[in-house]
Amino acid sequence: MQNPIHPQIDFLSDVNLKIDIEVGRVHKLLVEILSLKEGDIIELDKNIEEYITVNLNRKPFAVGELVIANEKYGVRIVDLAR
Repeated sequence: MQNPIHPQIDFLSDVNLKIDIEVGRVHKLLVEILSLKEGDIIELDKNIEEYITVNLNRKPFAVGELVIANEKYGVRIVDLAR
């Protein structure tokens, strides 16, 4: 597949990268984690309206917002990290 924007990097087209989407964080004691059961809700430190972090190989790459696409969750990239 040829890259129309940056054709000089075509040789990188088969490189695998790890992308993580960080929706939020929470700190819990081990005893709290061990007592979790099916149906429990873990409240995170972010509201649904807040931007989420997109990490590329464990480093911040972009910020985005949660969306629903074809009945699945997705991320719309809003800005690239600087």
